[in-house]
Amino acid sequence: MKVIVLTLTAGFVIVFSVVTYTSFNSRAGHYLGIHEASLMRSSSTLALKAWNESLGFGDVLYISMPYRTDRQDAMNLVASMSGIKLRLVEGVDGDSINLKAIPDNANPNLRASELGCWRAHADAWRFVIENNLETALILEDDIDWDKNIHQIFQDLSIQMQNSTLRLASPTDHERASAPYGLDWDVLVMGQCVDKVHPERHDLVLVYDDPNVPSRQDTEFVFLDVMESLGVSGDDIGKKRLLYPAFGPACTMGYAVTRKGAQRLLLNLSYLNLRAPVDLDIAWTLQDGKLRGYTVTPPLFTPWRVGGQKDSDNMPDPDQPIVGNGNIGGVSGNLKSSARIAMVGELAMDNWGDYANQGTVESKMEQANSRERGG
Repeated sequence: MKVIVLTLTAGFVIVFSVVTYTSFNSRAGHYLGIHEASLMRSSSTLALKAWNESLGFGDVLYISMPYRTDRQDAMNLVASMSGIKLRLVEGVDGDSINLKAIPDNANPNLRASELGCWRAHADAWRFVIENNLETALILEDDIDWDKNIHQIFQDLSIQMQNSTLRLASPTDHERASAPYGLDWDVLVMGQCVDKVHPERHDLVLVYDDPNVPSRQDTEFVFLDVMESLGVSGDDIGKKRLLYPAFGPACTMGYAVTRKGAQRLLLNLSYLNLRAPVDLDIAWTLQDGKLRGYTVTPPLFTPWRVGGQKDSDNMPDPDQPIVGNGNIGGVSGNLKSSARIAMVGELAMDNWGDYANQGTVESKMEQANSRERGG
């Protein structure tokens, strides 16, 4: 289905473009256009919220240990270049957590660093609840994303508003005000590995995304998931998948609804804490006590610089503190790294520019002189 979509360019100029959106309903076994033209127009308008400074969520929170000012500098820099505003949630030193504050029946084998990681994420959930946010995006401080992140989230928004995976039709409020719908608790977008429900491979929405990484830039674990859900061959590097979350690991980037934050705080604090926070979230999803979706290939990926700087949870004392540094940093599962693009966009050669200007002026003067017959 072709529709006219308003798209904001990087210079915030509104232009018109003709875009074709297609989704795949595996339960029906065929490709579908996204509902009626009127619904598409409404979806596209709401999806433009993905271009705001919170990507269409109520807020964007990021977790960072107070002493990791290096990572905070990096996150604020890349976010500012991407038109995103971040709110810091301070990480927690697990050794500072009083024994009385650890959840009842918590796993006694949890390391202090794992307890600290859990507490920081729990503080982020509390922030969502206390501030009555409808949704929030929660990030960790060592990540990278695609330089076209707003376009990626606009495309995701349109798909989620019209998802064939929903158990109930969107409410009037969702249609009017929720760019990603509200039929989920967690939206997983920064997993490092993943596992799909073994008996529900029929539950998947596949859609076109021009910003999907190529096969060469996609890690094997995600290629495996995609192929298990029916996406292979030439579709790799063109399609992105949305499916019910079942077994994601890592918490680099995920969104929560207010109800999701409440359910997370209930199951991973009030009642228990069975494992490191990412593993316990996966178990809670598998238990059916939490509802979510996973996006693959992921939208957030680790930025690795080498050495001990790459981990605050399990640093390797045999490694040097400084490895390759940001100038040699790498990330996978992205078509166009925002961190790499940022360096090029901010690069300049001031004195070279002056020299070039002098050369240009000299050539212009020579040309003028020849015209005057001099």
